[in-house]
Amino acid sequence: MMIVGTILTASFASYVNLLRGTSEVNQLREVLAKVASKAEEALASVVEHDATVSIVIQLPPKIGNRDYWIRFANDSSKAWIEAAFGRTPRSGDQEYRVYLPRGVSASGTFEGRYSRALLTCSLNSSVPQLTISRME
Repeated sequence: MMIVGTILTASFASYVNLLRGTSEVNQLREVLAKVASKAEEALASVVEHDATVSIVIQLPPKIGNRDYWIRFANDSSKAWIEAAFGRTPRSGDQEYRVYLPRGVSASGTFEGRYSRALLTCSLNSSVPQLTISRME
């Protein structure tokens, strides 16, 4: 009876951890989608009005009890927003990405523990430039 009880307890604990992990991944994806939405909104405004736009985005300090980060990045052909769990960005972490429209330059990193992100968008020689940083 004791062995059966131990097996059941371990099974329930494993199931709870699986549910918690899935929920945290979904929350991280929602945060990433929120930032991407604000970035696209800023891009549209900058292109239409030829002005600089700054947006403060309120984000959770942690997801569950896990730290997370968001980074804007680009290479020669595309730009994206990526997010993952951890205190600081590292290559090889499980990352989630949202790609931005072509012809955008993106840079900067935000660490979740700061709660407020500052998204800045401006034109640099007709190239939209997006930057994310923490708002203190």
